[in-house]
Amino acid sequence: MDDVYANLLKESRKDLDTVVPCGMDEFLSGNQVKVANLGDLHAFLRISTDTLVHKAERDLWRIGEDSKGQVVIERLFDPNSKEPIKV
Repeated sequence: MDDVYANLLKESRKDLDTVVPCGMDEFLSGNQVKVANLGDLHAFLRISTDTLVHKAERDLWRIGEDSKGQVVIERLFDPNSKEPIKV
């Protein structure tokens, strides 16, 4: 399954340290969420080492660490259409 999405994932990845606060909380932006515990991931299926699929929305997310060592998930977008990448 990794090969199917490799091109889309390669094009849509961006630096996890780049967070633009959206006026809510410091740990939350429009596309990136800090993972506080494993319960935060119950709505996702893992399809590769760093890629998740949201069960309801069927869009792709990346999981990783930011510069502070905090685990974050980030929605992946198609660079051409600016829409979330769907499965």
